[in-house]
Amino acid sequence: MNSTADPGTPVDPPVSGETPLNDTDSDLWTSERVAQYLHVSLKSVFNLRKKGLPFVKVGGAVRFVPQEVKDYLLTNRGLTAHRLRQAVRKGAVT
Repeated sequence: MNSTADPGTPVDPPVSGETPLNDTDSDLWTSERVAQYLHVSLKSVFNLRKKGLPFVKVGGAVRFVPQEVKDYLLTNRGLTAHRLRQAVRKGAVT
């Protein structure tokens, strides 16, 4: 007898507590996934939503379109006060 699993039997996903980072951009992300991607807390994701991070509601669940999250990060990159002062001193910002 073979010790291989029956092809009709579903295989349990690995239990690691983390979502794999290599999922496709066609999937919607949860708040937890966005927090993991950004390396921030769930509270920070909630605060970013209040500041304009785009999201969609599916039923009552909040989900994020990965490309919209990435675009938001690109268009909303702000200089810290320290970096802004440095740029002004060097004449890069007027």
